[in-house]
Amino acid sequence: MNLTHIECFLAVAEELHFGRAAQRLHRSPATVSEAVAALERTLGGKLFSRTSRRVQLTEHGRWFLSEVKDPYARLAQAYRTAPQRGRGGHLIRIAHTPELGNLLLVGLATAPSLRHESITGKWEPVPMHTQQQLRAVQDGTVDIGLCWSAKTASPLRAITLREVPLVAILRADDPLAAGANVSLEQLRGREVLTTPRRDNAFVAGRLRHALADAGLDASDIQEVASYEDLVLRATAGALIGLHAGTVALARKVPDVVVRPVQPTFDFEIRAVVHEGREDTLVQVLLRALGEVAERLDLGAE
Repeated sequence: MNLTHIECFLAVAEELHFGRAAQRLHRSPATVSEAVAALERTLGGKLFSRTSRRVQLTEHGRWFLSEVKDPYARLAQAYRTAPQRGRGGHLIRIAHTPELGNLLLVGLATAPSLRHESITGKWEPVPMHTQQQLRAVQDGTVDIGLCWSAKTASPLRAITLREVPLVAILRADDPLAAGANVSLEQLRGREVLTTPRRDNAFVAGRLRHALADAGLDASDIQEVASYEDLVLRATAGALIGLHAGTVALARKVPDVVVRPVQPTFDFEIRAVVHEGREDTLVQVLLRALGEVAERLDLGAE
């Protein structure tokens, strides 16, 4: 028995749409379709009737749904709560992208709301990229996810901790550095560097559309592996980097300046939790993370 196949079947049965089911599960539509097809082969019959306009459960599908929906819900609930019980009900796991771990978790113990409450030994960090986080929070492997602008749906809940502007990173002697900000239109014809957002299709799509709307040619936009690579490449030549302002302002480099991008383009730092999580310690940590995020220095140079 393959539980992933059943999970995909249940999502499609509820949504009656393969694309929405895939989005809800943080998987590709092809993966969901293949899982349902494999389950149909195993169960010896079609579970859905599909046309270009609609998806419906077959009689076989309706019967199977009635048999597995409630048992699977109990199994999923047990799977979500078991890690907490196994850890004694105290240790909270916080998944984070690399840069958000450095920005937020380091200062967690000094959050104002924790001034009279020790959280030492009550949580642990788990480095994890965005899509992995969403799946892990959903299945209970981690308790809180920290990521950029994650697009979520039930049973996940996203809490915006801070909006962070997109900034341009450029040499101090670049003509564009003379202004208080840089418009995306001013970057036409310039080589532009970004860091990969492949693990967060929502953020990557927003940035790609903003650059296209400003008239930038896709051939002038290059991806580099990290923020450090972006700064090195920008300082070595007449290139301009684009990045979330948090890292750029926290890691200032001689002879490199940071300018806000206009029109304003914001990333959101988000905490992601399961809708069913009401633990007191989770709520305490969420409040403290919000305080740390609000203290981030995003002031202009």
